[in-house]
Amino acid sequence: MSGTRPVWRSLLYVPTHVEKFVASAHMRGADAIILDLEDAVPPAEKAAARDLVAQASARVGQGGADVLVRINGAAELADADIDAAVGQAVSALYLPKVESAADVRRVADRVAAAEARAGLAQGQTRLVALIESARGWLRMDEIAGASPRLVALSIGSEDFCADIGMEPSEEALLGPKQQLIITAKANGLMAFGLVGVSTSFADSEAYLAMARRSRRFGYDGSSAIHPSQVPMLNEAFSPTPDEIAQARRIVEGSDAAEREGKGAFALDGRMIDAPIVARAQALLDRADAIVARAQASSPSR
Repeated sequence: MSGTRPVWRSLLYVPTHVEKFVASAHMRGADAIILDLEDAVPPAEKAAARDLVAQASARVGQGGADVLVRINGAAELADADIDAAVGQAVSALYLPKVESAADVRRVADRVAAAEARAGLAQGQTRLVALIESARGWLRMDEIAGASPRLVALSIGSEDFCADIGMEPSEEALLGPKQQLIITAKANGLMAFGLVGVSTSFADSEAYLAMARRSRRFGYDGSSAIHPSQVPMLNEAFSPTPDEIAQARRIVEGSDAAEREGKGAFALDGRMIDAPIVARAQALLDRADAIVARAQASSPSR
């Protein structure tokens, strides 16, 4: 699949059929807006919401955010959602309740046909797979390798716990979430989510701490259900100035050691070898990508 990995630290859910949320979404500062056609839209409103996708995608993306669309899981709804969502303004589709590689491939084939009809470049529309059942969790590696369109995995905590009969607590979900992160990274994908469980956005201090901890576990970003969460996610999933400075010292020290024919070197009383250098370089690449995203978005925000 062509294109570099996107920077999606914050992905703000917006119900496609609610005008007041669509109208203000572009001002929230999110890296991505997820136009929801699934859980946030009642059955009686789904057709109307689908008809609004093309217009809404242009509006919510006007501030520089990438636009994603969460489609419905049922095939008869999903096919109509895909046909309506695939377009120049939509970067990716969020796929709910994915349980197999076949689920992903079926959507990918439908997306390819929709891109061809629209005259879009093949591969423009990426996919994010939501794991929301025990069966899907057991097949994560298969799902992660199902299509080059896939860029990320995420666990839908409430549906996942309901399917298993498990309490949706941090303790119960930590293992499954860690496995998702590892599976995503093994397949070159991003992982979205938070290690904790919180549907409350009132305690901003606790939420920010949870998001920072999630980055340390390997998450790349998270969805948000309220605009107040967006700046906290952007901060938490960005390297700090101190981290960037230290990473630069490590990379520069590695370059100097290499010139001297050394495979490892000491920095501040710590031995630095290849894995530490690779992690430092990845952090600098991430920081550069975040700066590039901000520069590309700033003229219209």
